[in-house]
Formats: sequence, structure tokens, C-alpha cells
Amino acid sequence: MLDDSPKSRQTILNYPMPIERKLAAIMFTDIAGYTALSAKDSTKSSELLKTQRETLKPIVEKHGGSWMKEIGDGLLLTFDSATSAVECSIAIQVATKDIEDLNLRIGIHEGEVIKQDGDVIGDDVNVASRIEPFSAVGGVAISQKIQQAISSNQEFETKYIGKPKLKGVA
Repeated sequence: MLDDSPKSRQTILNYPMPIERKLAAIMFTDIAGYTALSAKDSTKSSELLKTQRETLKPIVEKHGGSWMKEIGDGLLLTFDSATSAVECSIAIQVATKDIEDLNLRIGIHEGEVIKQDGDVIGDDVNVASRIEPFSAVGGVAISQKIQQAISSNQEFETKYIGKPKLKGVA
């Protein structure tokens, strides 16, 4: 028999949610030169963030991505597939190439994430964040896992740039 008293219902409702783990392609973006722009013209830098949001959100949605969060001038996005993430990153770079000061670096990695309170965490999220700085402005840096996942797709051309040391990541 189920105890339906208010105290019993409260206990059930306060039970911690199970941890949701999933495989995802994780994308980080960063606006190159944003700190300098912000120091020089805070109004312009604030407008640039608005422009970034208005420009990128529809592209991310079109490619099935999840807009996890904005981190200063950077973004954390997730995708259900490496192909979708790479296609989205290319579309983002094409869409932003003529927008003044919206010069993006993008890094993508694939791995297991823990979805928690509208956010994603985990070692693979950290790896993705460490890959982004190796991207050229206007380019996309991908991990070996992403490269392997897209290698059979002739649409993509990749170039090996080496195996950099990633701070705090094995």
C-alpha cells in the first residue's frame, strides 16, 4: 500500500534525480580578441555578444545542437553526432566571417557527458574546452575522436596539426 500523506509525497519529490550520461559531440567557441575589444569599447563588445547569440542560435538549432550555456564570450554546445557538430561549426564560420569583430575559434571533441541541471560536465567537456584554443581564427580544431567519426565522409577535409599538450588533461 502506498502512503499518500503529504510527508511521504515530499520525500518522493525530493529524491535526487538519477545521473543522465550520454555520448555527445561537445563544441566550444570563443571570440578572438574579445577581451581587448571589451577593454576598448564595452558597449560594442556587449552588442557583439547579442549579435553572436542572434546569429548562432538558429544555426545550432538547425543542426540539432543544444545551446548549453554562454561562458563570457564563449559558448558550450552539444550535438548527438560528430557530423552534426562539424557541419554546424562550418555553417557558423561561414555565417560569421563577414561580421566585424565576430572572429571565432571553435573546438570539438566527442565523449561521455553527464547532463545535470541544464548543463553538461565531465572529463570530455574539459578536453573540448582545451582543444578550442588550438583552432585558427575562423577555423575549427577537432579531436582525434571527431576525426575518426567523420573520416568516411568525403565532404570534410581535415589536416593533422599534431598532438598538443592539453592543460590538466591526460
